[in-house]
Amino acid sequence: MRAVADRNGAGRLPVRILVADDEPNLLKSIGAYFRAEGIEAALAPDGMVARSMLADEAFDAAVLDIRMPGLDGLSLLRWIREEGPAIPVIMMSAHGDVKDAVEAMRLGAGDYLVKPFDPDELVIRTRRAVRERRLDSDREAAHRPEAGGTTIIGTSPAMLEAVRLVDKAAPTPATILITGESGTGKEVIARLVHERSGRQGAFVAVNLGALPETLLESELFGYEKGAFTGAAERKRGLFELADGGTLFLDEIGEMPPHLQVKLLRAIQERKVMRLGGIRGLPFDARIVAATNRDLEAMVRDGSFREDLYYRVNVVRIALPPLRERPGDVALLAEHFVETMAPRLGRRHMTLAESARRALAAHSFPGNVRELVNAVERAIILADGDVLEEADLRLGVPGGQRPPASPPATPAATDRAQANATPRTLDDIEREAILAALERNGGRREATAAELGISRRTLLNKLTEYGAKLP
Repeated sequence: MRAVADRNGAGRLPVRILVADDEPNLLKSIGAYFRAEGIEAALAPDGMVARSMLADEAFDAAVLDIRMPGLDGLSLLRWIREEGPAIPVIMMSAHGDVKDAVEAMRLGAGDYLVKPFDPDELVIRTRRAVRERRLDSDREAAHRPEAGGTTIIGTSPAMLEAVRLVDKAAPTPATILITGESGTGKEVIARLVHERSGRQGAFVAVNLGALPETLLESELFGYEKGAFTGAAERKRGLFELADGGTLFLDEIGEMPPHLQVKLLRAIQERKVMRLGGIRGLPFDARIVAATNRDLEAMVRDGSFREDLYYRVNVVRIALPPLRERPGDVALLAEHFVETMAPRLGRRHMTLAESARRALAAHSFPGNVRELVNAVERAIILADGDVLEEADLRLGVPGGQRPPASPPATPAATDRAQANATPRTLDDIEREAILAALERNGGRREATAAELGISRRTLLNKLTEYGAKLP
């Protein structure tokens, strides 16, 4: 990960701040001192210029002089808190007026310095303000990568190509689209992009198919106080929480058409408009999108905007289904056993040869998610430290042991083979979804949860199948 070193060689997070002061010599010297400390500083000679810069660019913090001609520091601070970006503000004044300090704190300033001050003190306070703001963002986002980083298991050519694309694209600001069936590990790849990008902000993930349309807009873009009934205070959206980091838009194909327009504008302009807001707020978040749907077909039928498609499909990473990488199944299973067994209170567990053969023969319609489920269930239910084929219970609804059945006679086997007709993947998918719906008593939310898809995707599939059913 990138870091900027201070004078003592200690690692520091990259910081970009805005300094506004109408004294040219002081402004220039503060900027030079910040840059000597590894902090990028943009300089504004007055409040009006500073407001314009804050509206157009992303900053981690602002250092403002209270007394400036035109738009003074307190008025600018008020604008930041009411309409501007959610960043910490440090005020400075040569007058040392207690009333100024009290008013600045009342308006939401994070700190206050009286001129002349020690430049080291300004740097310390600025770093502290930025650090606290980033910690707050991390707590709100609650989507941090696990300690130790993301691990990619697999030697298949398709997975090696996916990782190669990650390494090529991650250091750039390009938008990335990850495609693949449900359960193939699209979020894992998105986290890998974030970790290898060098970005220091949060990894913020949102499933666009899991949120009701009434909540999706306010979650993504945030809202101003009083924007609607119940909006008692300003709320930062996920774009703002991901500032300096990565925003992962999972199941982008499920986004309603009217929000596709707003998302397109945000990506194009690098600004986000809160509900009830009157001004766009700049953000610096890497956009990674993912889908298990055919976006090209959706563009053709008009359910997905063509211009948005080209915006998110700058770099495309296609993940293969697990059935197309059979050589990776045993490697993945061993990894899951090794990492999950201690967490589940089991030690030194291994896979029996019978389990390996069963894993190699299974088609895994649920992909890696199904494999994880099978391994976790086997670890919990196994009697010993060796996982056998029976412990995995592959292909059995709910993981229950299959009922014993009498052996088929040769004649019955011949009749079954004669009557068998080839089945397409669509047929297999249809049967799996309808069987899951039956197991869950027709409850669609429970069915979607079992299948690892959104409720909206399930409804689309059922509508499609309903047209085909007699």
